[in-house]
Amino acid sequence: MQTFVVFSLIALLCYLILLLAFLAAKKNKIINAFIILLIVFIMWTTGSFGMRIGLFPSTSFWFYLSIDGLFLLPPAFFNFITVYIGDNSTFFKKFWFGWSLFFIAVNHLTSGFIIAAPHLETTGNSSRFVYDLGIPVLIPAIFTILVIAHILIQLFRFGKSDEMARNRFLPIGIGIFVLFLGNLATVLPLFKGFPIDILSGVVNAFFMFYALYRRHLFRLTLLVSRSTCYIISGILAIILFCNLIDPMQYFVTHNLPLFAEHSVLIIAVTFTLSTLLFYSLLKHFFDKVFIRDEIIQANYLKDFTTQISHTLNVNDVLQLLIEVIQNTMDVEKVYICVKDFSGDGYRIQESSSPLDERSMFIRNDNPLAIYLEANKQCVLVQDLRRTSIYRSMWELEKNQLATLGIQCVLPLLDGNDLVGIALLSNKARNTKFSYDDMNFLDSLASVSSVAVKNSRLYEKAFMEARTDELTGLLNRKYFYEVLEKSYQETLSSHSDGKELALLIINLDDFKLFNQLYGNVEGDVALQNVSHIISGSVGNHGHVARYGGKEFAVILPGFDILSANNLAETIRSQIMNMNRQATDYAMKMLTASCGICAIPSAASDLKQLVNNTDMAVYNAKRRGKNCTVIYSAGQPPIIAEKSLDVVEGTFKPNVYDEYAATIHALTAAIDVKDHYTYSHSQNVCYYATELARAYNLNADCVEIVKEAALLHDIGKIGIPESILQKPSKLTPDEFEIMKSHVEQSINIIRHLPSLDYVIPAVLGHHERYDGKGYPRQLKGQNIPLLARVLCVADSFDAMVSKRPYKSALDINYALSQLEDNSGTQFDPELAKLFIQLVNTHVITVR
Repeated sequence: MQTFVVFSLIALLCYLILLLAFLAAKKNKIINAFIILLIVFIMWTTGSFGMRIGLFPSTSFWFYLSIDGLFLLPPAFFNFITVYIGDNSTFFKKFWFGWSLFFIAVNHLTSGFIIAAPHLETTGNSSRFVYDLGIPVLIPAIFTILVIAHILIQLFRFGKSDEMARNRFLPIGIGIFVLFLGNLATVLPLFKGFPIDILSGVVNAFFMFYALYRRHLFRLTLLVSRSTCYIISGILAIILFCNLIDPMQYFVTHNLPLFAEHSVLIIAVTFTLSTLLFYSLLKHFFDKVFIRDEIIQANYLKDFTTQISHTLNVNDVLQLLIEVIQNTMDVEKVYICVKDFSGDGYRIQESSSPLDERSMFIRNDNPLAIYLEANKQCVLVQDLRRTSIYRSMWELEKNQLATLGIQCVLPLLDGNDLVGIALLSNKARNTKFSYDDMNFLDSLASVSSVAVKNSRLYEKAFMEARTDELTGLLNRKYFYEVLEKSYQETLSSHSDGKELALLIINLDDFKLFNQLYGNVEGDVALQNVSHIISGSVGNHGHVARYGGKEFAVILPGFDILSANNLAETIRSQIMNMNRQATDYAMKMLTASCGICAIPSAASDLKQLVNNTDMAVYNAKRRGKNCTVIYSAGQPPIIAEKSLDVVEGTFKPNVYDEYAATIHALTAAIDVKDHYTYSHSQNVCYYATELARAYNLNADCVEIVKEAALLHDIGKIGIPESILQKPSKLTPDEFEIMKSHVEQSINIIRHLPSLDYVIPAVLGHHERYDGKGYPRQLKGQNIPLLARVLCVADSFDAMVSKRPYKSALDINYALSQLEDNSGTQFDPELAKLFIQLVNTHVITVR
């Protein structure tokens, strides 16, 4: 009778361990359905085990318990399948359970009409139970076949919609099929007396273990302590061994006579060792089935969520994601692909090592991307290979995954939008990804995907706020930020002779170009020019759209010569740009370029920009389509390659053509107020000498000269009663007098050829301490030429006779310049002016 009891015992232990695990887990519909299935299995195997070893109360009791479990197996499994695939209908569940209960009732009421209790058959020293099966047994057999057919139909429909879930479920399906096949085999004479049904139950139990242990069919969260589970397991072991003491005693006495006297000790040691083994196996099983290191992963997830909430840099977010994956799963390589701004696909933007290969590109129409966007969960590559999705991929795409050693693919989703893809290589020691790992990755993805999308949106907004919409170059605002950063890097560099060059490119007659061909063609021309400049500069500098038709190039580490070579290359390409047009002849575009470098020709950024602007202006004055280099204390230098272009248009003194205009304006003010005319002449002399002594180049000296002649031209609009008033002006009258600055600008701005003098004229009443007018500029923010004018204008006003005052002593006037140095006047210029007067370089008029 004990021959085949081991099969029943093994199956019973497997099912009890599974039931214990599920009873200690957090419940849901699927878990509850599986518990019902396990209870039915336990009814069947417990009945078989109790019947074979003759447990209390009777063999008949355990037989009917076993048969009841067998009848309930088909509907219990059908119930589990429908719940697992999400079928909420209840009709067929009730239908199949109803028939099972009917068969159970008939078998009980008729004392085994369908399946009668087996009889014990003894052969020699062994005995076994033998079933006498008749035609009625075909009724539950047909019933079982119908249920299996219904189950297969349900699984076929489910498998078509979810191949991954079908693969995870496959081991349980195989186990159940073996189980039913074993039960059907009991009707064959070949297996008469052999417990083929129980043996198939053992096979089914192992398939269930595999599904949980390797495929992780369910997510189990332990609700009770592990110690409680171990106590229950110990009690179960004691109960089982209580029923095995007699058989073990018999075995030792008859098979090991030498140890008969120590049989009790042998049984006790065997029981202890078996309990420890059972405990170890159970503990290992629990550690695999339940959420291993769940608290650690939860803490990592919490820290990750906190960290990404404090950054909007997409690279920082991706690096944090890589770190948390490697810290929790010990993955060797992680690659994060993010959708590029063009929207064509996903490129590797970050990886676990800066030396990793990052050439992989996943297109939007890649079957993998489509699958991830539709299924919204991570997938193992080994599971993916069994699907039609993988077979539809190009060989190149498959090879890319294989080359990088990718084992797991994680989608980063924001709603239905796939914003990125995480590619994970194999884990250390080739450990496989567990179901817990994949669930943690899904949780991680749900948090990180939002952060990635937000950081990408911020990055896009950041770039849009700093780039020109038409050309894609830096805009004017960001240009100044980059220029300041480059300047600070130049200052902090310890390399001898390192310079920072600035190149400004101004398109010639671009307004006429727009009038001839329209604004659309003008925009195309601007885009083409931006491409030429960007292509020429490359990674050696920063290109910005400085104005409507003006571009600026920041060139760290470039000297004047290198910047000039680059400018000439760009100018030549722009000049030849429209010659390639085939549709019709277009006006040739040309550009005037200005160059200045710091520290060779400027002392700070403001001077660098102003001097470069001045160089551009000189290029315009010299006939356009040339490059001019600003050089302090020297005449402006025309680039050698530009000489051929401007030859014939360059004049020895380009300012002579404006002399008549300036003379006419000064003559007009002389008619109204002779003092203003003579004052302007004196200021012109003082300012010119001061500019030369300050080592300004010839262009700046000429500009200061013209600005000095025109600085008070606005007084032509001031009433003579105020100009000639012999007493102190009232506050209202002084406000009117102060307006002459704006009036001067209003006159000069109508003369485009003289607009370059406006900054000097506008700022000649500003004070170094910021208390001047009209804009209250302070310190170095006041244009240099305006500071020169301020010293010259104030000195002449003090030493000249006016209706309201007599001329002051020269020494007193110089002392006033010295006393107000740093408050009203630029201290460096005031000191230099005093020196020039004392050394008689400047003759006081």
